[in-house]
Formats: sequence, structure tokens, C-alpha cells
Amino acid sequence: RVPRMSSSLLMLGHLTTLCRACTGKHAPRCLNWSLRSLSTSRQLVEVSTEGVGKFSVASVSLNHPPVNSFNTPLTIAVTDALRDLEDSGKVDAIVIKSSVPNVFSAGLDLKELHGVSEKRLKEFWNHFQDLWLQLYSSKLTTVAAISGHCLAAGTILSSSCDYRVAVEGRYSLGVTAAKIGVIAPPWFLKMLTYLMGQRNTEMFLQQGRVFSPEDARAVGLVDEVCHVEQLSQKCTEALQPFLDVSHEARAEMKLSLRSELIEKFLQNRDRDFEHFVSFILSKSVQTKLAEYMKLMRIK
Repeated sequence: RVPRMSSSLLMLGHLTTLCRACTGKHAPRCLNWSLRSLSTSRQLVEVSTEGVGKFSVASVSLNHPPVNSFNTPLTIAVTDALRDLEDSGKVDAIVIKSSVPNVFSAGLDLKELHGVSEKRLKEFWNHFQDLWLQLYSSKLTTVAAISGHCLAAGTILSSSCDYRVAVEGRYSLGVTAAKIGVIAPPWFLKMLTYLMGQRNTEMFLQQGRVFSPEDARAVGLVDEVCHVEQLSQKCTEALQPFLDVSHEARAEMKLSLRSELIEKFLQNRDRDFEHFVSFILSKSVQTKLAEYMKLMRIK
């Protein structure tokens, strides 16, 4: 039973709950330091650093088996890790990756969307908005190391980075929201349009399509595809051109290019918030989610 459930979820995304990890703000600049976790059983996010020449690069690794589905604790843990690394002033770049084999992230945890109170759903979506804003507006160089399936919220996370490297293989990348009756937020739609162009984005989202790593590269969803054993090396190589220029100038231009979308998001955040919550809690969407969860045997 378990392998069947995990396989299905990898294709369309989501699962379980756990406890929150948080990170220390003033960790020393050295090789392979791990930030403290408040989790009583397992770190949801594993953080370490390593030297790349004269630069310090942090790894933020999602660790929420079986498929790194985003529930409230994982969302908060990733946001805290990213914020603490940026505030520390001790790292020059961040690589976001997965500790779970064959999956980057399968998306949102459907149990955060189905059969919940309005208050709980609002809390969850507010945290997820915070995660996107923290990553997309980061002054640090960010690279996504996509080591397997990358769906829905996983695609939001990877698309928010400056560069994306995916491993080759029989993996799916994309957003299946239309197939399960969920909507993608408007700020994500615009971000995808920047990456893929208007026509590709329209077809991609309306059809709930997923891509192979090679096809994802062809449409601009990822920048590079490599063998799994080369992933770490390729991410380091991708970082180098960003690190070799002035940090201040690069960060200023990055934020200038992204400022229109960030400002629009901030102006319309409450509207997006209310629309998403209202849509998800509607009877038709809740029924669709229930049918899908039953099909996937999600309890």
C-alpha cells in the first residue's frame, strides 16, 4: 500500500503533517554547520554551508518524507531558514534541494486545504505567501537543485530561484492544479510568464500539464538538465557567474527586475488571500478535493 500511495502522490502531489524547525540567526561562517531545530523528531529543513572559493554557499534541504509536501510547519521552517541565512550576512548564495530521494517537492499538502476551518486555511496561505515573498525578493543568489519530481508548490519554489538545475530521468515537473480543481495564485502565473512566455504558460496551466526534465528545459521552466551524480557540481558551476560580479550591483538589478511583480503582489495581497480562501472553501472545490484524496487514499 505505502509504495502505491507514494508513487501516486509523486505524480500529483501532497501529504502528511509534522513539526516545526527553526534556525539560528548568527551561525558561524565555516564548513558544514547545521542550524538548530526545534523539531522533537526530525528536522524539516536541514541547513549547512560550504566554501566555494572565497564565497560561502548555504544548502537548504527539504526533509519531509515521503514527498516534501508543504504543510504549515514545513512552510514556516523553509521561510525561517531563508530569512535567517539572509539576515546573518554570512552567506553569499543559497542552494535549495531535497533530502528525500527522487523528489524535490510534490506540492501542497491537501490536508491543509480540505475539510479545514477558514481560520486554519487563512493561516496556511498567509505562511505560504510569506515563503514565496522571502525567496523571490532575496538579495542572495538562489539555485534550485531539482533531484526528482517537482510539482505544484515545488514548481513555485524552484521558479522563484535565480537558476534551476534538474536531473534527467523519468520525473515530472509542472503544475497540476487544474486537474484537481485548485487555482494557482496570480503572482505565480506572472512569474511563470516571465520564464516561459505567455503562450507556453497559458497552455501549461490551463491543461495542468507536466513536463519531463528535458521538455521543462525546452520551455524555460528549468535552465539545465544533468545526470544525478553531477547535480551538486552543476549547481556550483551555475552559481559562479553570479558570485564573480559585484554583489551589491547584482542584487540591485535583480530586485529592480522583480520589483514590479513584488509591488503588485503587496498591493493585491489581501485580495489574493481572500479570493484563494473563498475559492478553496467553495462546495465544488471541496468536493473535488475529497474525490481526489479518496482516489489517492489520503486520510
